[in-house]
Amino acid sequence: MKPSIKTIAERSGVSKTTVSFVLNGRGEEKNISAETQKRVKDIARQLNYRPNHLARSLSMGRSYTIGFVVPDISNPFFSKIARLVEHYAEERGYSVMVASTDEKPDKEQVILDTFTNRQIDGVIIAPATEFVQNNYSALPIVNFDRHFHEGDKAFVSINNSETARLLTQSLIDKGCKKIGLIGLSSFLPNIKERIKGYKLALDTNKMLVDEELVVDVDTNMIKKGVEQAMANMLAADVDGFLFLNNVLAAEGIWLVNKYYPQAIDKIRFASFDNLDVFDYASPKVTSALQPGDAIARHCVEMLCHQIDNKERSNGVRLSTTIIER
Repeated sequence: MKPSIKTIAERSGVSKTTVSFVLNGRGEEKNISAETQKRVKDIARQLNYRPNHLARSLSMGRSYTIGFVVPDISNPFFSKIARLVEHYAEERGYSVMVASTDEKPDKEQVILDTFTNRQIDGVIIAPATEFVQNNYSALPIVNFDRHFHEGDKAFVSINNSETARLLTQSLIDKGCKKIGLIGLSSFLPNIKERIKGYKLALDTNKMLVDEELVVDVDTNMIKKGVEQAMANMLAADVDGFLFLNNVLAAEGIWLVNKYYPQAIDKIRFASFDNLDVFDYASPKVTSALQPGDAIARHCVEMLCHQIDNKERSNGVRLSTTIIER
């Protein structure tokens, strides 16, 4: 016999209304104690309770589904955030639909139109353009990783400029005399901030800012772009490389070991985001660990606040942890 809310209520010693609020992710909103929420969820799990999402959607006027939209879900940073978003959304009774834009505005629009037509309740997005919130103003949206305007609300990001400055300073402190930067999608605000931080560190240390050593790789040809950039920089005696994401850094590690093994002990890498491989890779990589759990939690909390209260929260800018190697 299929377990019901009534059965869970009887075994939990609470009302059916309380069980319904807890299983719909509204326990905090209704001031239900953490102990009671845990007891209800544990019993529901023991009974293998499965809610009727259609009935719940019709009664609540919601789909209990949110979208998670990123440039590339295969990027380790975005896939990690996706898994954590899924966890925190599930705690509040939501399922998550994931999509990749490839940083293409037209593809982003198709995805958001599709999500809107499927009546999802809101979207967490690393936007490819600045027009998302304007074009979909009726849809609850939280930006993460990047936001386009200083006065924006409902965003979760890191201090990109300061983090880039610290990474560049780390290379300088390790003895690097000439530092190149390899990034992509330099039109995006978070990338602009990272380039700003890199240049600030050079300027502070009275080192030349050479625009030819700031390279924007084509997102459709990352391997080829990194290979060409590194060949040019190594020929120009660059001994420190700042990569603006971990995918670029991973390509750099592979290329140096494949084609320039003689340079491994002479150069240093620094990278945004972290990979386990950095712990034992050569050249040594200093990385900036983004607080993935906090990013995901803030994104879900902000989005649920919008859905429930029809208003956007103030944005949050989180700190990174520099991992020296």
